[in-house]
Amino acid sequence: MSSTHNIAMGKLRAPIGTYILMVVVGVALAAAFGAAAALFREGNEMLTFGVFAATMLGPCLSLSWFVLVARHTVSPDRHAEENIEHLWIKNATSGACTDTCAACGIALTAVATTGLDISGTAALGGVLVLMLVDTTVRYLVEKRRSR
Repeated sequence: MSSTHNIAMGKLRAPIGTYILMVVVGVALAAAFGAAAALFREGNEMLTFGVFAATMLGPCLSLSWFVLVARHTVSPDRHAEENIEHLWIKNATSGACTDTCAACGIALTAVATTGLDISGTAALGGVLVLMLVDTTVRYLVEKRRSR
């Protein structure tokens, strides 16, 4: 029977305890993020806890699924290194890393020269957005070139 058929028939390949542990760990991680945010932010602590915990619930559940359940339900591709998509993402990420290093150097020079005061949150957010956009554009260019 195929794995798709097993899942469609309600047969899970991971033990049920693993799914329960995944939910408990995910919720606990989200609650920890909420508690940390409530501890460090001033104002209504319960509201801060609730907002941050709710916001982090999806990523925390995804992380706990990846760590606990994925090894039971996902079989790795034995020939991943030979896939064209692997080459595309490898080229895109390596190029984006080079671009981001250069952009950070230019931005650092500009900030140091002008004496601008930029918060760490804005700077790190900008670097992350630059890296994601650059990787996406490079991936799409690689994909288009190979057609």
